[in-house]
Amino acid sequence: MFMLRKCVWILFAALVLAVPSSSGPAKAANFDCAHGPDFYRVRNVESWDRLNIRSGPGTSNGVISSMPPQGVGVQCVGPCQGNWCRISWQGVVGWVNMRYLGE
Repeated sequence: MFMLRKCVWILFAALVLAVPSSSGPAKAANFDCAHGPDFYRVRNVESWDRLNIRSGPGTSNGVISSMPPQGVGVQCVGPCQGNWCRISWQGVVGWVNMRYLGE
């Protein structure tokens, strides 16, 4: 009986350790323009908001332009740094977070 209890606890511990935890920090995806579509569209932006195009990767860089939530024809020209990629849209070249662009 003791061995059975021990085996049950070992199996329980193995299951608990095997289930991924969502409480840890999220890892940034590393984007690569060479493996994406030719053109992207804006997504995950509310109808009343705009997607900022920045002078460099990250929110600490200044906004040089913005795109409407229904913006299309965005070209990823690279390079990418984590979630941030250099893009070209209607003659503007800058950086956006790729969580806001989709196929």
